[in-house]
Amino acid sequence: MSETEARQTIDTQEVKRLARELGADLAGVASAEDFAEAAPGCRPRDLFPMANSVIVIAKRIPFAAATPYPSIGAMEFGEYIPENFLNEACYRLALYLEDKGSLSGATPAGRDITHFRVEEEDPEPRVFLQGSFDLRLAAVKAGLGEIGANNCLITPQYGSRVRLGAVLTEANLEPDPPNQYGVVPEFCRECGFRCVEACPANALPGDGTVDHYRCMVIRPDLVAPEKALTHFRKLFRGKPMIMAAKGLSYTDSPPHPCSTCIALCPMDQGRDFADKPFHREYWSDEDALKVIDPALLENP
Repeated sequence: MSETEARQTIDTQEVKRLARELGADLAGVASAEDFAEAAPGCRPRDLFPMANSVIVIAKRIPFAAATPYPSIGAMEFGEYIPENFLNEACYRLALYLEDKGSLSGATPAGRDITHFRVEEEDPEPRVFLQGSFDLRLAAVKAGLGEIGANNCLITPQYGSRVRLGAVLTEANLEPDPPNQYGVVPEFCRECGFRCVEACPANALPGDGTVDHYRCMVIRPDLVAPEKALTHFRKLFRGKPMIMAAKGLSYTDSPPHPCSTCIALCPMDQGRDFADKPFHREYWSDEDALKVIDPALLENP
């Protein structure tokens, strides 16, 4: 049997079964061709020219880990640990596919590999962190969920309480169709855009996009004055210096996302735990949900 014939014999359902056996809570497949919306350099065939399919898996975040006290942050408990799992699971899936005759590679999960992306077209350059592959877009195309008003993937099973991993493979797997779960705009409108109202950074305009800078460089309970954009403008007038200052704000202290937009999403089986004492205490704390002075985060 030729290598091409071997690739054709890989059973898509068997791949998904193995993903679940490895601990994935959700698994889907997308065609590597359908990624025109992804940023240049972040499409499957930009990373792996021979890719025909993208396998996307999701691991849910424990409800308690998604709602820690603000001084801790969700990243420590709700992101690093599941991403370690996702990296191992995707790596093992890639080896399984390779043993079947199809070249395959696992993409780093979530925040493991990020780089600065700069857009200089605007009067003031935009600087933000970007992963090597658009995992959320891949998850949508693999039928796992939709992008909600919080700019996160929203799944019908776990809301936004998931982390993602993917495998790029030359195997010709059967793709899953994107599904319309009624998240946008129906569900988000019915919810009342709680994530938008509660975002401590005012980073969510409500249209499914996010202000990366506001989201990533502040803490949920304060904005350091030295990181305010108005402060940058007073010190630096030219584009290159503003761009450098913004970049340093990402590295001056590690990103500390608060996960408010994840924890508040009601499309989540974790709602069963919403009456637990730790949850009531967290969301009754005025400091956890206070809105930051917009002047400190002035847009250009």
